[in-house]
Amino acid sequence: MRLSPPVRMCLLGFILDLAVMIAITVVPFYVYRQLGGDARMSGYFGALQAVVYMVTCLVTSRYVSRSRNGLNWVRFGLVWFACVFTPVVFFRDTAVCITLGVVAWAGLAVIWPALYSWFGADPDPERRQKHLGWFNLSWSSGFAAGPLVAGPLYEYDYRLPFAVLAVCCAAALGLALSMPHEQVHFGRGREEEASEEETGHRRDAVRFLHAAWVAVILANWMVGVLRSVFPKRVEDLVQAGGLGLFAGDGASWPFSAPPATVFSWVSFACSAGTAALFFWLGRTKGWRYRASWLIVPQLAAAAGFIWMGVTHSLAAMLFGSLLVGMNLGVAFFAAVYYCVADPAHKHRRAAINEAAVGFGGMLGSFLFGALSGRYGLEFPFVWFPVFYAPAFALQLWLLRPRRSMA
Repeated sequence: MRLSPPVRMCLLGFILDLAVMIAITVVPFYVYRQLGGDARMSGYFGALQAVVYMVTCLVTSRYVSRSRNGLNWVRFGLVWFACVFTPVVFFRDTAVCITLGVVAWAGLAVIWPALYSWFGADPDPERRQKHLGWFNLSWSSGFAAGPLVAGPLYEYDYRLPFAVLAVCCAAALGLALSMPHEQVHFGRGREEEASEEETGHRRDAVRFLHAAWVAVILANWMVGVLRSVFPKRVEDLVQAGGLGLFAGDGASWPFSAPPATVFSWVSFACSAGTAALFFWLGRTKGWRYRASWLIVPQLAAAAGFIWMGVTHSLAAMLFGSLLVGMNLGVAFFAAVYYCVADPAHKHRRAAINEAAVGFGGMLGSFLFGALSGRYGLEFPFVWFPVFYAPAFALQLWLLRPRRSMA
């Protein structure tokens, strides 16, 4: 039985982000072990990837949105990512590896706005939310599975994750080639005059969109740090015997595991939290246009994030990572929903949303990488509220009640 286009698109998202998360998981340990770097170098690596992703999203959005078939950009991006990133495994020169690993992210930057734009062409708001929910759940499940695959494979042979990544990209490309044009599948319904209900959705979405983008930046700030800087803290604690299951004493650790495997569990908790919220939000409506759904998860995630930087307990790290991932799920799902509410701006706003993802990852990776290298790994986590407070205040201002123009 042939899978429907939305199901194929969800499968594509799962496989693609499985590959992406494999790359994200192995890069820090490749920097530490094969390149002889430290947390500062891996932080800069992640920051440069985020910069390339952000800039490419913004620069290419006008061209991709005018393309007759946005799926062609998905196909091009998959080939670019696989062909540029995979050769990293053959080099030990830091400049070459960073250049390849960073430039590869440009391919991902043209993929994701095009994928969300495809779903945004659905003229039915309820069906659109349902499809977006399944799609977000699919790619976030790939994110959750990626560390569990990459960590053990890397400890066995550092080249194996790169091989699996290449296979995943080939499979995703095959699915992309099988996808129909959005107008062939959905028709042209959203280009017609909007109903009163649809107009109301678009008007409400504009109010919440900017605050949601700030939430996306903050969420990806924390997630970026966990992926590019936090692995060094895990490695140091494991090698020193200072990581306990519940207490901060290596003696309470009930079994041994190499650092990359331990970090894969922490990363899995983050992605699992994101996937769980995607599953919930895709089936409910109560979160729409509610400021509390953007604010409360952020406060919980910020507290968990700070605690992760000082604790020696694996259980606390897992719980903190779960909170950070859940916050990402809320912020990203809400932002995507508001982005595609208006078909006239769906691709441009989706590109800006992806740029916000990159901007948050860049800020977190660069600042925390620099501060960790200079003052130690705990310092930036403890001082995170100093960076967080202004952005939190900005969101409250954006979400303030507006006076009616009537």
